[in-house]
Amino acid sequence: MNLLPRLCRLSCFHGLGCRPSIGIGSVHGVPSCSPSGSPAAGATKDSRWVILNELVRRKNDAVVADAKTMAAESPTSTGYHLRIYFSHAAPPASSSLYYDWAGSAPGAQEYAGEPEIIAAHADSVLFQIKQRLRGSSHHTSDYFVYSTSAAKPPTLSPIPAIPSELVEPHRCNINMWSTGLLRCGEDELMVVHLDLMTDRPRETAYLYVLRFSRREWELKPAVPIVVDEGGTSNEPVQNQMPQTTDVAVPVGDRFMCWADYNRSGLLLCDMAEASPKLRYMPLPVIPHGGYGYYDDGYVPDKEHSRKICAAGANSLRFVSIDPRCCCGHSPSRSSCPHGRVSFTVTTWTLTLRTDKAMKWVKESTIDCEEIWALPGYKGLPRVHPEFPVLSSADPDVVCFMVHDEKRKTWVVEFDTRSKTLLSVIRGYVEPRSLPANLRC
Repeated sequence: MNLLPRLCRLSCFHGLGCRPSIGIGSVHGVPSCSPSGSPAAGATKDSRWVILNELVRRKNDAVVADAKTMAAESPTSTGYHLRIYFSHAAPPASSSLYYDWAGSAPGAQEYAGEPEIIAAHADSVLFQIKQRLRGSSHHTSDYFVYSTSAAKPPTLSPIPAIPSELVEPHRCNINMWSTGLLRCGEDELMVVHLDLMTDRPRETAYLYVLRFSRREWELKPAVPIVVDEGGTSNEPVQNQMPQTTDVAVPVGDRFMCWADYNRSGLLLCDMAEASPKLRYMPLPVIPHGGYGYYDDGYVPDKEHSRKICAAGANSLRFVSIDPRCCCGHSPSRSSCPHGRVSFTVTTWTLTLRTDKAMKWVKESTIDCEEIWALPGYKGLPRVHPEFPVLSSADPDVVCFMVHDEKRKTWVVEFDTRSKTLLSVIRGYVEPRSLPANLRC
């Protein structure tokens, strides 16, 4: 077995030279996305949701963005004026935010990289932009929320960073792993940051909450973490608590969830409670092993083969793509030639409650042979899918990416309940793409 360094994969997929461009060629008679990001002619054209790229890219002449998606400009902390555009594409194609500067733009010595999306919910997106301080090697982070819907003009609103008096030095950092955005009704938004405080008792955490109506951060210290009675783990409580999280997921207008795909756990908080608690719930399946590059194939790691998404106002949907031994053993990579790329796609639903125990309910299991046998899949690579994205409009629908040995990539849209392939396009899914409901 030849396990290539993980860095090799990351440098290829995240490097501009290796990333495939959307809009080249077609597959199975389905035209690909145009360079402007318009949806493929054969796509389902579900306008109720979008797959949002994780990066905010610089707008250029090749980007076609509807003028009504341009937000009013907003000043940064260094005095430059930022503008944001939204370029819509129907799934399984990806949508993107783009930016430019009104008036003068910061120079190379004042600029610290592309803006990055942190979180999204409903019609709003939270992102950060880093700028170097003049005459210093340090940088400052500015945070903005971009909102757009069919009924209202788009807005771009700066939000304050968590003030230093609320946190210990170098402790708290708004980021895409532990910070979530929650739309609470038409006129209220929350930004919620979770700090698990690994140097303190593991049965408590800190929550930092910013309400847009108040525009100031509130610290909720020593929030208790309790184990939900519906969990099946026999480990001691202190061993079950996650040390880090991979994603923050908003549900409805009151729940925030944080998932740890590696340790296989979920933290749930009802933000409507006056004295909130974090409820720990194990994920329904343990993480698979044996991921990485091999001479005879590739198995995506856990963060790239699992995804959690809201499924209505009070439910979560979880999808896990796991290697399958062709001999029918427990989830693991098979050593026989036929089973080295075999996998299953399994989905579960969790109804969120605060008054009684919760329980995962298995919704579907699809074997790779069922997917490969579909007429629309003919000619596509028979490999492990990666970067699944669950639809925020229909949780039975999942989009995922496959690639061949030459790094050509396709995005597949699949209905897990009816076991039908909805569409296939040439394209790419960013590792941390988010479902959102942005509208033009």
